[in-house]
Amino acid sequence: MKKLLSISAVLSLLLFGCSKKDLGDFVQPVDLSFHVKFQDDVAELELPKKGAKVKIVNQQNNVEKEALTNESGVAVFESVAPGSYTVTASITINATDYTQLSGTYVDEDVVFNGNLSQQVISATNKSFTLTLEAGTIGDWVIKQVYYSGSNTARGASFRDQFIEFYNNSNKTLYADSMYFGQVIGVNNNTSGGKAGFTTLGQYDWAQSYGMSSTNPNDDYVYLKNLFMIPGTGTTYPVEPGKSIILAQTALDHTGPYVMADGLTQGITDPTLTVNLANADFEVYMGAYLEAQANAAGTSYTPYKWDVDNPAVPNVKVLFSTANRDLVLDATGRDAYVIFKETNLNSYKYYQLPTLTSAPTAASDLYIQVAKTKVIDAVEIQHSTASSRVPKRMPTSLDAGPTNNTSGQYSSESIVRKTKRTVSGRRILQDTNNSANDFVTKTKADPSKAASSFAD
Repeated sequence: MKKLLSISAVLSLLLFGCSKKDLGDFVQPVDLSFHVKFQDDVAELELPKKGAKVKIVNQQNNVEKEALTNESGVAVFESVAPGSYTVTASITINATDYTQLSGTYVDEDVVFNGNLSQQVISATNKSFTLTLEAGTIGDWVIKQVYYSGSNTARGASFRDQFIEFYNNSNKTLYADSMYFGQVIGVNNNTSGGKAGFTTLGQYDWAQSYGMSSTNPNDDYVYLKNLFMIPGTGTTYPVEPGKSIILAQTALDHTGPYVMADGLTQGITDPTLTVNLANADFEVYMGAYLEAQANAAGTSYTPYKWDVDNPAVPNVKVLFSTANRDLVLDATGRDAYVIFKETNLNSYKYYQLPTLTSAPTAASDLYIQVAKTKVIDAVEIQHSTASSRVPKRMPTSLDAGPTNNTSGQYSSESIVRKTKRTVSGRRILQDTNNSANDFVTKTKADPSKAASSFAD
């Protein structure tokens, strides 16, 4: 009886503590308008605003709606349920039109994107402005990300993860000294407005101790792990339309192998996982972690699944916070960047903005990378809309996060779409909006063959 009375009391408060008008404003569908504008440095070019595609995604049920902007750059949505939404906008300006209007020659169409993350829509909050920004289009792109891993009992769990980098240009590129990093970010939905966080719940780097940058949240990303492909500058050529595979552990995961602790890792269903013995590079953390332990005067115990394949070159581990191997978040709450740099010593490091005192020798620090340095970036989210977390990268790097269809341990990867094929060479789509650029592959494919692409 007490339980029934408690529930009744709560319901009474909910129902009678609010006026009918308040309840009506909350539950009644509303009409929305979004006005798009171009970033300040191109606003004066008077680029056309008609035809921008605006998409809203309900974060509770994943329901999507789309609308196109009119001549004035306004998109209208009718009868939208109040709630929290992710909003993206994208428009492609023809290369000829852009060249004529800007006076700057471009040989590819220019894509502008906008994003509003975790935007609350209600009867009193239904008119918005979206700023469209043009991202960097690089020669290198991230082609495939296998973050989900395979079945934990019958497959390889997270041990078979890999990422694939693709030469999207028409000339030979060199992978030497290419950096690959994972972006640090908040993986919950409960931090909005707290000390050290933005109102949307992501880290507010402006509050980080000793921050010297003017616009630290929008002009930079902050990395928790950083790796570099070795080489002298011309050691690892990659021809146009070819790629390289970076494996967590470059072994054949479809069969048993001996782990670092001397025991054997078995496999129940080889069809669920992949053979990474032919990967181009692997991440081996053992030497890095052992050196750290020696410097700290502590003992080192090898991580049993971090096995070094001597036949596959190791990337350089520049730093890693807490990880004992390259582990991609199997649920998808992650983001990755690639960039090149000749003077990494000039980069600054900061501790989390939730910490108010000066960092010590034992503090975890995160490297600050200017978005202008980033060649390509991909942000990933949870496959379940209600489990998605605040966006962690600037819109100009990736306007819309992507995800696979079935979630963690599904054997699925995400693969970048093919834009067109020229003389047998695939040119992959790169609009700096992963939600548009990637699709789900039902089984990850590190073969680099035709089967590894998406049309």
